[in-house]
Amino acid sequence: MSYTRFCLISFSFQTLCVNRQMSPILKFGRFHLDRQNFELRRDGQPVKLDRTPLELLLFLAEHSGKLVTRDEAVEHVWGKGVFIEAESSLYTAIRKIRQALGDDAGESQFIQTVSRKGYRFIATVEEMRSASPGPTVARKRRLQSIAAGAGGAIAAIVIALFLWQFRHPAVSRVGSTSAKAIAVLPFQNAGSDKETDFLRLALPDEIATTLSYVPSFSIRPFATTSKYNLPNFDLQQAGREMGVTTIVTGHYLTEGNQLEVTLEAVDVANNRSVWRDTVSVAASDKIAMREQITSRVRQRLVPVLGGSSAGQQGTRPKSEEAYDLYLRSVGVPHDVSPNRASIAMLERAVGIDTSYAPAWEALGMRYYFEADYGEGGQPMLKRSDSAMERALALDANLIGASVQLINNRTERGELRNAYAEASALIKRRPDSAYAHFALAYVLRYAGLLAESAHECDTALTLDRSDYRFRSCSLAFMQLGQPQRAMEFVRLDAGSEFAARQTALILLGQGKVDKARQTIQRASDRPQMGRDLLQVCLDPKQASQLDGVARQTEAASVAEGDVEGWYIAGTMLSYCGRKDAALRLLRRAVGQNYCAYDALHTDPLLVELRRSPEFSGLVSAAKECQNRFFAARSALKDASAIRANADSLDYCRKTDQRNRTLFINAGRGKQFAEVK
Repeated sequence: MSYTRFCLISFSFQTLCVNRQMSPILKFGRFHLDRQNFELRRDGQPVKLDRTPLELLLFLAEHSGKLVTRDEAVEHVWGKGVFIEAESSLYTAIRKIRQALGDDAGESQFIQTVSRKGYRFIATVEEMRSASPGPTVARKRRLQSIAAGAGGAIAAIVIALFLWQFRHPAVSRVGSTSAKAIAVLPFQNAGSDKETDFLRLALPDEIATTLSYVPSFSIRPFATTSKYNLPNFDLQQAGREMGVTTIVTGHYLTEGNQLEVTLEAVDVANNRSVWRDTVSVAASDKIAMREQITSRVRQRLVPVLGGSSAGQQGTRPKSEEAYDLYLRSVGVPHDVSPNRASIAMLERAVGIDTSYAPAWEALGMRYYFEADYGEGGQPMLKRSDSAMERALALDANLIGASVQLINNRTERGELRNAYAEASALIKRRPDSAYAHFALAYVLRYAGLLAESAHECDTALTLDRSDYRFRSCSLAFMQLGQPQRAMEFVRLDAGSEFAARQTALILLGQGKVDKARQTIQRASDRPQMGRDLLQVCLDPKQASQLDGVARQTEAASVAEGDVEGWYIAGTMLSYCGRKDAALRLLRRAVGQNYCAYDALHTDPLLVELRRSPEFSGLVSAAKECQNRFFAARSALKDASAIRANADSLDYCRKTDQRNRTLFINAGRGKQFAEVK
């Protein structure tokens, strides 16, 4: 059913539209599409939807069951000859409609995508009569009078809009005045082939990796973006939550033996598409798919976002089987059992193709998870080192591998090397939040809480959504700044780390009841301290405290991270188990966890500070810190010597070059005189 509207363009560039006659309401599912009020409602409540997608939804609903081609949709909504990037604008409008309806492109209830053709509204549509009357004749005349009186102004505005659109096409360069924060979201599987669901995370991972080579780009990590995996969320809200300027998203469809992937970049501030592209390859040729996608991203998307695609672009996969295993491993959860399955996949992948750096980096991370959360311990941590070193030997620009290697060294107490590598990384990537976090990690283990907190603040300024920065909360808690500590805990809200850390912060504030409730959300792994604190905070369970304390100490010792020993020691101290606390704290300090500042300020060590043995622990921590100061000073001296040597070498070369130029100039003059 067709309809007509009488429209005025207001001086605020908005369109005021009134139906010429009473129009029915279209009902489908729980939704009512009110033509008269130009409004979408769900269960009687208004649903926010911009004018353009609302017009498109109405057009599709009017043609329920019929194929609406892309050209028909564009012509109806935007008209002929309008200066827009049609494919991009149409896709954006369809995405907003899906968000409003809660529709999943893979299992659609309302809008079916017909590949390379258009769209079909597949829900049953019923027509209902509107209860409210249309505009009166008098009101129409008033509107017509306003329109006539403002005719000249309207014409000028229309011309201005036309010229503005001509000079500002939909695909435009995003301003490049500052570093770009970018999030690459999970893709949508627009088809019914569930076998390809692993590409929903694997494709964004490849794009994020490609963008990470641009120094001026800050790419949000997988753990931050993966929660936005449904089609019905607001991109602007997601962008604000992640603190990004641009969101890259897309969808893919497998038809027969062909795989079609559509990519789109959205400017968050203006809620507009700035780039869109489509690639099509044989579904079995994943390497060709990767080559096309990364090439489009480097050559087309990066310039649009104001970056430079110059520089090394990393290694390339050589085996379809190995690359397929790598892609499938990307979305595997980090829980102990599936993580081990991912390790097996990646070990096979690097065994087939030994030269693909991202696979080695991914394997190094999986080894670390097994060392930290499984039963791998130090042997698995060493495997993580080896894998990361291999990844960096193949591609020195993998910042994730660089940071993880620094963290591994730090957790083993190798502070000198870790500090040298973290400092060098910041020199190479000063705008990288992850690099500043790596240095903060080293400084915290060195006991320099104020310096560590400063680097944490820098990292948070550059990226305010990375859950990996959560451990910065330890530095602020030890400094006696619980509110700042919680700011970092909230980066990983809902995790068992957040539950334990929140409980410890609450205990430091004397909020015992809240701490008791919070610690219940942690897992039963002994090193998490849930059972210890539950028994410790409940006088009725006092008889069980010694046994649980021994279990906590043993589990912590088995853990490879020396900071875990310190944390367990503070919990045991709070629970009155002085001897066990001292053993763990001495062990931590002995392995270069130089907690000199923390020993003086940590609120959980109040009682332990009264013991005669505490002064010896403080002295050991001071010696540990002094060793770090000496190592740092030596590194700075060596760096200064190298800088001076480079400067002298430069001066010698410059002097020699000037001498040569002078001699050649003289020879040239003599030659001219002879002629």
